Amino acid sequence: MNFSEPQSIINSQREIEEKIGYSFGTNRRLLVQAFTRKSFAEENEGIEDNEVLEFYGDQLVNTIMTKWMFDSFSQYSGGFQNEYYYSKKNEAELSEIRASYINKSALAHCIRILQLEYFLLLGKGDIKKEIWNNDKVLCDLFEAIIGAIAVHSATRTSNGYKWNYDIIEKSCKKMWDMLDIKEDYVEELECLCEEMDIDYPKYIPQPVYLTPSGQEYRCKIELYNDDGNCFKSLEASGNTKVVAQLNAAQTAINYLVGSQIKTELQNATPENALELLNVLFLRKKIAKPEFNFPSCKNENGNQVWTCECYITTFENLPGYKEHGIDTGYTKQEAKQNAAYDLICWYLDKPNENRIWICPVCGAENSYDTRICTTCYEGEN
Repeated sequence: MNFSEPQSIINSQREIEEKIGYSFGTNRRLLVQAFTRKSFAEENEGIEDNEVLEFYGDQLVNTIMTKWMFDSFSQYSGGFQNEYYYSKKNEAELSEIRASYINKSALAHCIRILQLEYFLLLGKGDIKKEIWNNDKVLCDLFEAIIGAIAVHSATRTSNGYKWNYDIIEKSCKKMWDMLDIKEDYVEELECLCEEMDIDYPKYIPQPVYLTPSGQEYRCKIELYNDDGNCFKSLEASGNTKVVAQLNAAQTAINYLVGSQIKTELQNATPENALELLNVLFLRKKIAKPEFNFPSCKNENGNQVWTCECYITTFENLPGYKEHGIDTGYTKQEAKQNAAYDLICWYLDKPNENRIWICPVCGAENSYDTRICTTCYEGEN
């Protein structure tokens, strides 16, 4: 990307606006200004830099984050005006959350994920120093963009100008999506531990690693039985301490929910497979099972349906695409068999419907294999 050509921003206006969740319409100058460093403005007459926009954006980002924490952690047992105020987080925890998300590394991370640093307008000295790799510079860019949105969306009133906080908040949240701040996995994990009657987990910070994109924080999480014994240890990373902890909690949730699912599917048969999957769906443990019928063939005068069973909850697990496929003489039978095949794969157990026993050596073979692999290997 050309770091010294405003036209490159104008040409990419739609792409930039899609990333930040706001349209500047015909006011391209303000959009260009948001990306203009002082070094570029000093070398090009008639161009305004983004320092004042960055100043306003700095204040607004703090305001929006404070509002997000208030919305997320407030607890009232009655009306706002008739009760004491209660919060799910104490002052120290709120301060840590804000410090984790409102810092140079976190805001710079958002800019890098969105690849907005390539639109910066830089003076010759900045280009020589490659300052687009600097967290402080990218943090300033994040704040300048928010400042520009605030200025553009403001409306004139009899008392001056009024900022549109809903619009500002929308763009902040869209760019903050890169940090996954919407889900409080720590609280969700605690609720799950209570449901499963196990102790609360322990979070153990790990050494910080330096990566090409900045510092990487790591967190180990240990899960304990009610008798105090650790039965599982997991790790996760993130660009801040809080994000690493949230990711560790999310990893633990996935493990525990997976354990619950496996327990409830242990007694699956082709006849009850659909029912078990539907129960898990209704309890919000898995996504809704979906079925597709790619073919129907006639074999010896009988119709044979092929069915594919999809559950997006499992789609990122190794081997998912090769399973959940089976046949039946009716659509319903094919659905049952496909669902059962997916369950067998998830439980890592053989599907007796898709296994044949070699009459020579007694070995089990896959339904798709016509030659006994054990006998074949013995011959060679």
